[in-house]
Amino acid sequence: MTPIDNIEELFRIAHNETRAGNLKKAVGLYKRIIELAKDDERAQHIAYWGIGEISLDDEQYAEAEYYLSKAIELAPYESSYHYLLGCTYSYTTEIDKSIKHLKNAVKLDGSMDIYWNQLGWIVGHHRNAEAGIEYLKKSLSINSKNINSYRDLCMLYTKSERFDEALVCIEEAIRLNPDNMELIRIKADIEFFKKEMERLSDDTI
Repeated sequence: MTPIDNIEELFRIAHNETRAGNLKKAVGLYKRIIELAKDDERAQHIAYWGIGEISLDDEQYAEAEYYLSKAIELAPYESSYHYLLGCTYSYTTEIDKSIKHLKNAVKLDGSMDIYWNQLGWIVGHHRNAEAGIEYLKKSLSINSKNINSYRDLCMLYTKSERFDEALVCIEEAIRLNPDNMELIRIKADIEFFKKEMERLSDDTI
């Protein structure tokens, strides 16, 4: 078996182990690939990505940052690596770094609604609600059935006290997923906030 055949087989096994939930085995296989593929940058950055994504899913954020950064060093043109690193930094509340990589992701591939969704929420929640709203609208223009984008857009409208627009968004999310109790609770909360704001406004007249 030639080295490249061996690496391809290791990738296949690592992928299967990841899908089966055997994450330690998968990480070990990816690390083995990195050792074997010293002259193969493509194999290396894919293996770094594999470990980084597993670490992110496992909430091992320092590990995720390390391996995803290594992947980006070798393949800065891969939008998904920037997206995942941006997500990692959002969990560690390194917001400027998160926004930087999420913007890199949408610059490299503007067709991914999940990229615009994450960028919109992070920008809108932590920096500028109006800018976040525009990014989330972009997400929905790509995928009009993205429930997370409707939910996040609803939350930013609520943050801006634009309750009618918030209700339109959450109602659309509920229409797409009528059994989602989180969405139903959010709608009830917004209706309550709207009534309270109207009551307080009437009291000041």
